[in-house]
Amino acid sequence: MSEVPEHSYYDSESSESEKDSVCEIFDTVINFLECIYEDVPEDSSMFKNLVEKYKPVIDMLKQAMDVYSQSPEDLEIRYDFYEVSSQLKEEFNKEYKTSLDAFISSLDKIFPAKIAEVNVPKYCNLEGCKIPTVKKFQRNNNLNPDVADSEYIQLALETKEAVIDDIHKEDDTSSFIEFEVSQPEYDPVRKNTDRLVKLLADFSGIKYDEFNAMFESNIDVRMEHVKGFFNYERDLKWAKVILDCANEMKCLDEGLLAREYAEIVFKENCPNAQTLAKSVVEEKMKSILEGELKALSEKFRTYEAAGEIASRSLKIVAKRKRSNKPKLTIEESNSQFVEIGLKTGDTVTLDGETFPWLEGSSIVDVLHVEQGSNGTAVAVIDARTEEAKKVEHKMTGYENAEKKQRILPIIKDKLIMAAKCVATSEDKSVGLSVGLNNRLKELYPFIIYAWKDQTPNAKRVYMSKVSVGDMSDESETKKSLQEAGVTEVVLFLGACDKQNQESLVALFIDGGSRDAVKYGAGA
Repeated sequence: MSEVPEHSYYDSESSESEKDSVCEIFDTVINFLECIYEDVPEDSSMFKNLVEKYKPVIDMLKQAMDVYSQSPEDLEIRYDFYEVSSQLKEEFNKEYKTSLDAFISSLDKIFPAKIAEVNVPKYCNLEGCKIPTVKKFQRNNNLNPDVADSEYIQLALETKEAVIDDIHKEDDTSSFIEFEVSQPEYDPVRKNTDRLVKLLADFSGIKYDEFNAMFESNIDVRMEHVKGFFNYERDLKWAKVILDCANEMKCLDEGLLAREYAEIVFKENCPNAQTLAKSVVEEKMKSILEGELKALSEKFRTYEAAGEIASRSLKIVAKRKRSNKPKLTIEESNSQFVEIGLKTGDTVTLDGETFPWLEGSSIVDVLHVEQGSNGTAVAVIDARTEEAKKVEHKMTGYENAEKKQRILPIIKDKLIMAAKCVATSEDKSVGLSVGLNNRLKELYPFIIYAWKDQTPNAKRVYMSKVSVGDMSDESETKKSLQEAGVTEVVLFLGACDKQNQESLVALFIDGGSRDAVKYGAGA
């Protein structure tokens, strides 16, 4: 069987000169007591009786000095390094598991359950990758809010599970950690030597004070001090304590000292092992979390809704409104009732095939719902592009919120006017003249109508009208509008004043601002 590796601590401080110094202290104390002992008059029976009883004190101090002189000068303390290292490894593993559990628990805050959000910790560096908010995710993918929440939560949950899987796939890191075990100072010889020197110093101090007190002029007081000096019962106890201390130094139990030192080494290194475990977990978990968050960022960036999800997003608004809210009804001439599942403030999804100028499916606002005779229900829908909105915001009167509030009702009134006309006229017309002579039909397949007021810088409102029944049967928008009971749609395309008309009309036609003048702008 191979020997157990041991580490040692060598006490080189207990030098010969130090031991000689302690022996000199012994000599000084003993010689002092012997001088007093020998100077006592032999013809005095009282003094002789005191002195004879005191002799064992001097003898015991001599014995203590002899024992001390036999105590080891050098001491090499050995302890089992493997045992201490194993204890530190256990402490490391314990702290490692605690830190790991704490990190896994923290994932609940990073990926909160049933909430569409991801809270990226400050310590994570995603190197330019971004995790969008659910609102931005919804806008980027033209999703219904409920669908966006559901998809966002699912992607976040998958990321959380991936982080946990990555953690469990990793090997046990702790088995590869090497500990640099430091050896703190441990000097039991010096500790006992200091204790022995203090005992001798305290004892000699008492004796010198008592010796000086014996020279009091009052003879009665002097005799009391003499008796106090030769208090053999008390001083014998002092000598016994000094002898015991010397015996301990002579008979040091190296096995006991080794165990004591091993405990000291463990306590010294335990905080380092715990700190190391925490840092290993932090570094490892940070790397795993950053990797999965970057992957999540890429999933959000390249997200494409599955067909079923996209279809559900198109239909969900109308279905929810119709099932959860009071139904609006209008009475037809033949006493039939038509249920309307939309109202002002709701949203609908316009698909890119039917409404190509929107460049993909878009969630838009319902500005007004008009109910007419013969089962007609007209929805006014905001179908402006971002470019059209920018032109509108250049209108005179948009300088501040107060002026803007005077313009917006004018625009909405004209849209409602058109909706009322569609709802009440037999031919379902908007009651407006054609506004553009050369629209870009690939982008704007429906006739564009225009309204303007009679002012120097006249305001213009552009719109289209389309019957839901004329839409393609493949159109998801058609299906959702029909389910909501809508038969006609007025599409708000844009608004401007005369000064900005060229910029807006240029968006609708096949040409630039010069062509816009040619085909109706400025009229």
